[in-house]
Amino acid sequence: MSLLLNVTDNRIEEMAERIFKLQFAREDKLEDEYNDYRKSMMFRDIKYNLKILEVAVRYDAEDIFQDYALWLLKLLTSRMEDLSSGRVREQMISHYQIMAEVLREEFDWDYQEKVQVYLENAIRVTKKAELKEERKEELEGELKEELESERKVELEEDVEEEPGEEVAGEVSRMESSAFADSEESELKRLQFRYLNSLLRADKYKARQVIEEALNQDISLEKIYLKVFQQSLIRAGELWHSGEITVDEEHYVTGMIQNNMMQLWPRIFAGEKTGQKLLACTIGNELHEMGVRILCDLMELRGWNSIYLGAAVPVDSILSALAKHKPDLVALSVTMPFYLEQCEEAVRRIKARSEFEDISIAVGGRAFSLAPDLPDKWGVDVMAANAGELAEWAEENI
Repeated sequence: MSLLLNVTDNRIEEMAERIFKLQFAREDKLEDEYNDYRKSMMFRDIKYNLKILEVAVRYDAEDIFQDYALWLLKLLTSRMEDLSSGRVREQMISHYQIMAEVLREEFDWDYQEKVQVYLENAIRVTKKAELKEERKEELEGELKEELESERKVELEEDVEEEPGEEVAGEVSRMESSAFADSEESELKRLQFRYLNSLLRADKYKARQVIEEALNQDISLEKIYLKVFQQSLIRAGELWHSGEITVDEEHYVTGMIQNNMMQLWPRIFAGEKTGQKLLACTIGNELHEMGVRILCDLMELRGWNSIYLGAAVPVDSILSALAKHKPDLVALSVTMPFYLEQCEEAVRRIKARSEFEDISIAVGGRAFSLAPDLPDKWGVDVMAANAGELAEWAEENI
C-alpha cells in the first residue's frame, strides 16, 4: 500500500495546503522572501514532494527521495539567487520537518516508520550538502561572471587551435589531458566544440563539427553516443546548476534533434534484418531524447524502429504492440513520478499471451535510483543508456 493510495486529489490538496500554511506560520521571513508567484510554485512543489515520497515508499527505494531532495536543494539554490544557499537549505529542512509532522498525524499505517525515516534522511542529506554547496557558491561566483562575458562575445580565435579557451567559464571544465592524441580524446574535443557552438546559438558551426567528425570517418554510433548524448547530459547539468536558462537548454535539445534528423539518410541506408523495435516514454514523461537516440542506433544496426513519441498512455502502447508485433519494446522513464505507469504497462504486456515473444526493456534515470524494480517486474533487461540496450539486443534477440 502506498502513502497516498486511494486518497483523493482533494485530500492531497488539503495536506499540501496544511504543510504550506504551517511553514509560513513558523517562518516569518517567508512573507518577505516569497511573492505571489513564488508562493504558487511552492504550493505546486509541495504536491510534487508528496508524490515523490509516495513513489519512494511504494517501491521501497530510499535513493529516489534522497536524490530528489538533493536535486531540489540545488535547483532552488540556483533559482532563488536573492537568497543565500544557507537560507534555502534552512527552508528545506523546515519543510521536511513539517511534512513529517503532518504525515505522522494524517496516517497510521505500518509503513509510517519508513515515511519518517525517508524524511529524516532527506534532512540529513540536505544538511550534508551545506558545506559543499557553500564552497561551490564561493568558487563559482567568478566563473558565472566569466561565462556571461564570454558568451556575449564572438571569439576570433579558431576553436580547433585553442579548444580550451573558446568559452573560458563554460561548461565542461575539461582537463588539458582530455585533448591527447586518441579517438576518445578527439571525440571529447568535438563534443566540447559542438556544445559550445550550440550554447552560442551557432547552429552552423555546430553542424560543421558534425561534418568534421564524418570526414574523419568517426562512426555514426560514436557521434550519437559521444557527441549528441554527452552534450544532452552536459546541457542538463548546466541548466540544473543555473549556468544556462531553460530556453538555452531547450535550444540545445532541439538542435541536437535537428542534427540527428539530418543524419537519417545515412542511418536508414543500410540493409534491414527484419527485426523490429517499438519505443516510447510513458506516463507524462517528456524526456524523450534517450529513446530517440536508441531508435536511430537500432536503425543503424538494421532494425526497423517504431517510435511512438513521448508521454504515451498504456492503452496506446498495448494497441501499438498488437498492431506492429515488435521483437522488442523499450519503455523509458526519467522522472520517478511515472514508475507506476511503467509498472502497469509491463504487467499488462506480460499478462497477454499474444505478447509473450516480445522482449521488454526499460531504461532511464528513474531506474538507476530503483535498480531492483526491473527484476521484480520480470522485464528482460534494464539498460543504463541507448548504447547498452543496442548491444544487448544484438546479442540476445
